[in-house]
Amino acid sequence: MAGLKVQTAQTDYVNSLAEIKSWLKVDGSDDDTVLGSIRIASDQWAQNYTGRTLTTQTYELFLDTVYDLENLIDEGIYTGIDVQLPKRNIVLPRSPVASISHVKYYDEDDTATTWATSNYRLDNASLPAKFTLKKGISYPTGLRQVNGFEIKYVAGYGASANVPQQIKQACLMYSAYLNEHRGDLVDGKSIDAPILAKQLLEPYRVKRMSTNPYQGEVRNRGIY
Repeated sequence: MAGLKVQTAQTDYVNSLAEIKSWLKVDGSDDDTVLGSIRIASDQWAQNYTGRTLTTQTYELFLDTVYDLENLIDEGIYTGIDVQLPKRNIVLPRSPVASISHVKYYDEDDTATTWATSNYRLDNASLPAKFTLKKGISYPTGLRQVNGFEIKYVAGYGASANVPQQIKQACLMYSAYLNEHRGDLVDGKSIDAPILAKQLLEPYRVKRMSTNPYQGEVRNRGIY
């Protein structure tokens, strides 16, 4: 098993309060508190829908074990030559990933050891991003049974100005939806998010077939 913790929370959001008020054509400040909450909610909705981090956050990914990364489990439908490679990668949730701050492993006495950066590299050209071992390097042994391996990394596009415009636009639409439907129901059911907002986010959704969000890639072959 594995777990992801927010080590340093975001301090910026996709849209500023001024951008939301301009989109809603709100001039006064009476609703600033409510619109501030809507600003955060729309940002979190877009993150959950896409599986991405939007503005900068720092995460700590904890793995109970790294040994199961060597298990080769077939998944999907394949064609062509079957080439199996060691499963050496660890998926880093919530792309895009900017950098890895440190990697630590813990023994049964809870003693932490920082792993040298010469042992691994970040593959942030892939989606989702991956933690990969360098050639000839093996994972450390003697880990404690729970949360024995830790990867701390920084994710997100940076400041709100760097977030893709389609995501910013989708959040503005969702903000309008939340403002207009403050707990409203239609036929006893909650109203769904605007379809157009979802369509704008669709190209940015991170989709994986694996049921394990932290599992590495097994092989190099055609997947359909």
